[in-house]
Amino acid sequence: MTALLSYEWRRMRSLGSDRALVAGVVAFALLADLAAAGRPLDAEGAVFHVVQRDLAVRWLAAAAIGAQAFGHEFRYGTIRPTLLGFPRRGRLLAGKVAAAALAGTAGALLASAASFALLLALTRWDGSLFGDPRLWRSLAYGAVTVGLVAALAAGLGALTRGTGLPVVLLALWAGILEPLAAAVLGGGAGLLPFLSMLQLAAYSGEAVDLGATGPLSAVVFPLCLAAVLVAAAAAFARRDATTS
Repeated sequence: MTALLSYEWRRMRSLGSDRALVAGVVAFALLADLAAAGRPLDAEGAVFHVVQRDLAVRWLAAAAIGAQAFGHEFRYGTIRPTLLGFPRRGRLLAGKVAAAALAGTAGALLASAASFALLLALTRWDGSLFGDPRLWRSLAYGAVTVGLVAALAAGLGALTRGTGLPVVLLALWAGILEPLAAAVLGGGAGLLPFLSMLQLAAYSGEAVDLGATGPLSAVVFPLCLAAVLVAAAAAFARRDATTS
């Protein structure tokens, strides 16, 4: 698995699109932070600027990075030498998903760290900011959720063998289907995968108009991820991986 993760890390670093996506997420955060210059900053404000405000952008970038784990390989035929080097398909799937999750989490942490540093330089704050556990909880959840989205996109990439379709599916799922379902369910938004993650990353554990998190909020998205990965593993094991 170590060799596989190392291979995936080199593959992701070799893609200019991956580097551009991470750089774009960081640049977006820093440019948006300029609007907060000179204002007081408390823990709740930091969570908004560093986590909540950019979460959808980070999800989208992570989905694009994760989708390339398989989509890029199938598109350019590099899945063939990859399978020669790592013939156990279940392990290959696990390694690619893990690498995508780690890359997504690392990118989110990098953007959060850069944004936080700029906010500390531009705004007025006091030492109590760092003593609020809800700040660190939101930062952790914000980074982990991005990694989970990247992992989900990698699983969908194994199913669809494309780079664009997983991103479109996740954008429709998170941006249209879940908001519509939330409007119908009301307080049941915590049972929807992306909205449950949005709630968990909020400073108070409650996103606007979505209600408070429930006992199942933390497991909804992982369960959906597990279901997609099981389907991806079954499809990847059966289908001829050398054809599109």
